[in-house]
Amino acid sequence: MTVAYQNITSDPCNNYQSLDRPWRGNNESGDDICDGGFSWNGWYRLFYYGMDIQIPETCVLSDRCNTYITLTLNGPHPQIEDGVVIRQVCGAAYNTRCCVYKPKPIRVKACPGNYYVYELVNPDGWCAGYCTNVSSISQPTTTISPVVTTVSSNNQNYDPCTNYKTINDNWRNVIGYGHTNGLNADYDDTHGNWDGWYRLYLNGLSAQMPEWCVSDMACGGFSSLWLGGPHPQVADGVVTRDIYGSHFRQCSYYRSDPIQVKACPGKYYVYKFTKPRLSIPAPVYCAVRFTAPSVDPCNKYKILNDTWRATNVSHDWNVRNCDNFQGWYRLFYNGQSAQMSESCVSQCGTLFPMWLNGSHPQLEDGVVMRHICASRTNDCCYFKSIPIQVKACPGNYYVYEFANQIFCGAYCVGGYSLIYIPVIYLSVSQSIIFKPFSSMSDITRLDAARFTTATTPRTSTTAITTATTPRTSTTAITTATTPRTSTAITPLNTTGIVFLY
Repeated sequence: MTVAYQNITSDPCNNYQSLDRPWRGNNESGDDICDGGFSWNGWYRLFYYGMDIQIPETCVLSDRCNTYITLTLNGPHPQIEDGVVIRQVCGAAYNTRCCVYKPKPIRVKACPGNYYVYELVNPDGWCAGYCTNVSSISQPTTTISPVVTTVSSNNQNYDPCTNYKTINDNWRNVIGYGHTNGLNADYDDTHGNWDGWYRLYLNGLSAQMPEWCVSDMACGGFSSLWLGGPHPQVADGVVTRDIYGSHFRQCSYYRSDPIQVKACPGKYYVYKFTKPRLSIPAPVYCAVRFTAPSVDPCNKYKILNDTWRATNVSHDWNVRNCDNFQGWYRLFYNGQSAQMSESCVSQCGTLFPMWLNGSHPQLEDGVVMRHICASRTNDCCYFKSIPIQVKACPGNYYVYEFANQIFCGAYCVGGYSLIYIPVIYLSVSQSIIFKPFSSMSDITRLDAARFTTATTPRTSTTAITTATTPRTSTTAITTATTPRTSTAITPLNTTGIVFLY
């Protein structure tokens, strides 16, 4: 195999990256982390919780080192006088075969201080990973400072809501990088020196950490880190929250060090991030977009009135019902106001039924973030990384900011009800009646403009026929073909109460 090596412009013993990943030890197993997903670039010195460690010189059986094909040196380490040498790499597979896979060779150098540096490269093979030998662990004696990445450095004596560093990495998006790039783990937050407070952005838009389980490899690393508790309110000040990392189907398999969080005026959060625990494979702090709408979504939304969204409708393999849209929506079922299900949904006319993993908000909560689960076979939450925004509206209904998904799924309807709107007659009898909106036609006829994008008060052309005798509570409302000026309706814009004169 012919390999083109880069020219060495400086001594790699003084110019390397530290790679402290204890989970690469030959005594570790359980994961299949593939080094083909990492962005290898240059020379590395290997550590095990701060202690020097080496790549093994003998075979390590497959399914160790938290990978499938275990990579070791096919030959001894060099001496200091040897300088930079080339070593073949062997990959073990099928549990018994020690060198069935031979990836690209690497360069190695012995350094003063009894440690080695390795020019690691992409192995270009199916799920292979470099191992470390726990029997070679030694305390570092060198005083040479390696090249490290400094995330930030902040003075602690300030209000973190006005003094913070920004993180605007789109690959942290829970529904972005991992699903686009496949089984890659290009990023690792243990590499940086975290120091101070940070505010999250995605593509320049305000974001926050997810408060729910996130699928592994969803945020640019192998282990997706999420907030183990709700975000605070402004009045709460600085609070401490646990950090968890998912492992395949286990949401809280990993636990990192807690962080501090603060809610700030202006509806955003700041976080005092710390370096995640080294025992967690390639951990990354995840982010979800959270931007308050500029217009009240209770007054500006679109309608979804598909009967196949009901939970009593089974999936038809001949019909492809996949939600692929973005924006604020209100749900109806057969013309009656409806809402998303708050419990596991096994069917609703799509391949992956989606349901709200949490309760609907109250009016006073405003716009909130909620986690969406998508079911698959016997797994109620097969897809775990899907966030939406929800708002409760006057009139006992909800609006949802639905988002495009990465799979063929649809938002399911779990309940519906009649909506009663008070209609106040300012007439001789001064009676009050409650007319139910029993269908979409009633809603459209009485207040059609409410379901458009208009936000200014409207004047209805509906008229009322009044009797000469006092009315009872069963007085009928009819519509005239020609509006009568003296009995015109003036509906309110936001409350749903209609005054009739």
